[in-house]
Amino acid sequence: MRKFLILIAFVAIVLPAALATSVAHAGGMFLPARGPRALGRAGSYVAGADDLEAIYYNPAGLAGTGHGSAMLDLGLLFQRVNYAHLDAGGVTQPGIDSDNALLPLPFLGVSWRPEFLARRVTLAFAAWAPSAAITRYPETGPQRYSLISLDGTAILVAELAVSIRITPELYFGGGFQNMYFSINNTVALSSCTQVNCAPEDPSFDAITQAKAHAPFTPSGNVGLLYVHPKFRIGASGQLPYWVRAEGTLRTRLPPDPQFDGAEVVGDKVKLDLNLPAVFRVGVEVRPTRQLRIEVGADYEMWQMQDKIRIVPQGVYIDHVVGIGRYDLRPLEIDRSMQGVFAAHIGGEYDVLPKRLTLRAGYLFESSSMPDETLSVLTPDGNKHLLALGVAVRLGPIRIDAAYGHFFQGDRVVTTSRSYQLNPIYPSAPVPVGNGTYVVAADVLSLGLEGRF
Repeated sequence: MRKFLILIAFVAIVLPAALATSVAHAGGMFLPARGPRALGRAGSYVAGADDLEAIYYNPAGLAGTGHGSAMLDLGLLFQRVNYAHLDAGGVTQPGIDSDNALLPLPFLGVSWRPEFLARRVTLAFAAWAPSAAITRYPETGPQRYSLISLDGTAILVAELAVSIRITPELYFGGGFQNMYFSINNTVALSSCTQVNCAPEDPSFDAITQAKAHAPFTPSGNVGLLYVHPKFRIGASGQLPYWVRAEGTLRTRLPPDPQFDGAEVVGDKVKLDLNLPAVFRVGVEVRPTRQLRIEVGADYEMWQMQDKIRIVPQGVYIDHVVGIGRYDLRPLEIDRSMQGVFAAHIGGEYDVLPKRLTLRAGYLFESSSMPDETLSVLTPDGNKHLLALGVAVRLGPIRIDAAYGHFFQGDRVVTTSRSYQLNPIYPSAPVPVGNGTYVVAADVLSLGLEGRF
């Protein structure tokens, strides 16, 4: 019990400090392989999971965390996006680069195996941020109808989990999760009727900021693990998140004289989106005491996010010249996302047993976005990850570091149906996703684990 109280004190002191400045900022799809050990193995950490990162990959693996443990890790994501917009007139605009803010993506957790439960049950708590980037673009850039900024968007997941050793070989684990979701999205709406203005006329742009929060978005995960001295087999499932957020909508009216004297009335908004269920399997072989190799596959049901729906609550613009009043109607961002498949192989080798471990891995992941709905909001594509990692042990302390590079193929889109958001609903929708996307990313992750 004393050790457990020490771990709780550790959380109480370190968690607020770690998360106060480092809550995750999400701009697009979550990249795979979070945490330094899993990143060093390119996400091949479902069967081999035996530390607190198991709470994310396979909660059954928490049984391997010992009598008590604590873990802190931070990830740094460096994403680069260049977008050359093909405008409504068929002219390719000069490429524009994203300005991605850099903030650490934290994980902090503790585990405890109480004696009064015959050491067959492991309890754990952890909080973490998904691996995602915060993205900014110029307010007047050609991408403005898809995204200007996600500054202030935050996602944090907290989980309380348990792992049960059913037999010496078979473990079961599961956890209850809550996601804190807060979005701060700035985008340009067009107020062009296409009667007296061109489809992308900046004088009809209404810069709009939506802030919405969902402090309670419950979900959970489960996992199974079969352990043998020479191999391990693991499987886990993550339930979806149904995000239903409420907040405010602020609009800066267009500079065109038609809006002189106009005013925005009301500011309430609702936002709905879904985050996917995920299924993972892995097989790890241990041909020697020093070598562990895992192959695995994941399936993410991103097709659950077919649209993002933004519903203004009684918001309207009054005193518009020639119109009078028009209401801001519900806006739907067509996503039509598709399921994602990932295959990976990775492992680790104890160069100096109980002192120095090297890791490496490779992952392929398919794109979640078809050409028709691709935009700078989610510049996803087929990607390859090459990763390396190292661990140094100093008694009960393990220090981890990993680096991974994501190679993503360039995409040229000419069939976009990612349309300009226009509350007036002109007769001809204007596609804004056409153009060329060049994306790459690097991830650096550092971690510290202590066992007691």
